[in-house]
Amino acid sequence: MKDEIINPIQSDSVKIDCQKIYDCIISCQRMFDENPEFETYISSTLSEIEALLYRVNDIELFSEMIDLIYRFKYRLRELESQVKFIDDENVINSRDLEFILYEMSKFKEII
Repeated sequence: MKDEIINPIQSDSVKIDCQKIYDCIISCQRMFDENPEFETYISSTLSEIEALLYRVNDIELFSEMIDLIYRFKYRLRELESQVKFIDDENVINSRDLEFILYEMSKFKEII
């Protein structure tokens, strides 16, 4: 488990709560452990987003931030398309998943 707080990503008009995204991913992974639709469609993408979140605090150059934002945007598109295949209402209506999608949609506003 991550001990360090993940810094937010900010622009002049947007602040993305990376720590809350991370917390919601962990919550989803625990809540839907062994749920076949969750495991099949979105578990690996959420794990990839989690790995990207680990990199946020280590960014030193502006170009690294731009690259990371594009990676988040790609994972968001992937996650949005994968959610469409899920029939389980518990997963679809999960507050944590909704927050992840909402907060990550802010990446579209940055670049």
